[in-house]
Amino acid sequence: MTEGKSPLQPDGGLTAISSGGSRYWSRFVLIYCCGILAATSLGKMAPISPTLSAELKLSLDEMALVTSSTTAVAALLGVPISHLIGRLNLRLALLGGCVLMGVAGFLGSRAGGYGFLLGTRMVESLGYVTVVVAAPVLIIAMGEGTRRTAALAIWGTFLPVGLAVGSFGGGVVSDAFGWRWWLVANAVVLALAGIAAVLVLGRAATGLPPEPAAARPGGLRRLGRPLLLAGGLATVSGTIVAIVSLLPTYLHDTQGLSIAAAGTITGAVSFIGVAGGFYGSWLLSRGVPARRVFLATLLMPVGAAIVFFDLDGVVVCMAGAVLIALANEFVIAAIFASIPDVVAAPSDIGLANGLLAQIGSIGALSGPPLLSLVVLGADGWWAIVPAALVVCALGTIVLRASLHRPLRG
Repeated sequence: MTEGKSPLQPDGGLTAISSGGSRYWSRFVLIYCCGILAATSLGKMAPISPTLSAELKLSLDEMALVTSSTTAVAALLGVPISHLIGRLNLRLALLGGCVLMGVAGFLGSRAGGYGFLLGTRMVESLGYVTVVVAAPVLIIAMGEGTRRTAALAIWGTFLPVGLAVGSFGGGVVSDAFGWRWWLVANAVVLALAGIAAVLVLGRAATGLPPEPAAARPGGLRRLGRPLLLAGGLATVSGTIVAIVSLLPTYLHDTQGLSIAAAGTITGAVSFIGVAGGFYGSWLLSRGVPARRVFLATLLMPVGAAIVFFDLDGVVVCMAGAVLIALANEFVIAAIFASIPDVVAAPSDIGLANGLLAQIGSIGALSGPPLLSLVVLGADGWWAIVPAALVVCALGTIVLRASLHRPLRG
């Protein structure tokens, strides 16, 4: 990274996992897979919702809560869980999160009613937050330099990849074997991935030793830049989730597509967007400043204009949606790669991850209803474009401000 000197020096309090060459990337891939499999929790219920609702007699509201509970808990508990994880052995926290999700997922496959199913999903969400907070810290612990920058940027793609895997895997496995076996298979693979990652990581990553109070700024000064980075993530995630949520309805209402076809197109667009994260990783590892990458946030309202100004049919709409998805992942790659540069001390890395998880989830939760109100209030889809422009312009300013000044004098 080029955004000022990172506080994470070899003697800075973060226990490094000695990794070189292919061993580094094999360890990263296992951590990344844990994140992907954890993120399947957000997408695995959608393809089985019709069957699940019918068998357990769930209302539409109940099914919606079962589906969204993971993000809701992240929005509530990201920071408290990050504080707890900062006091624990990191690799055991990763293992615990994966196993907790696995056990809860397996119990969910045995559910016979709404209450029990929702309870297992809430427990599963605790495991999810644990994984997504611990994993980036472990990646940072594997060393400095361009590999870390690239790895953190790639890590930022875990969510859309996990959503795609959950949606696709849920459809295929549940069609062949039923929804209960899909939940069992997902739970077993997730627990095994956590065990494999911990075994390969070894015993090096034990945690983040606390810094002396005098060695770091306190209060808002300590939290200011992580808060700005997390706030920027909230604007980006809120915009993409809102647009993706409304896109199927828009394609159905204005382009005459069936709901199934519109949903398939939206899923494909989201998955294509992952390429933006990998491209962002490549650029960042070659020294392109993250503050420059953050400017790509402004491409999202450009894509929204292409989609919602109804320029010329489905193909043009898809092109605009792809631009939004690519820009989103491009920026998120830079956000995660910037974590080491916005903390005042190594012991704050877990807190920064917790802020990203919590505030980013708040953005994702609030984006769809707020944008829906904008559309209804203006009585037209066109209103999405100025709304996206305002939010993304604010997000660009906030993200760039998070890296504006060096942490230490």
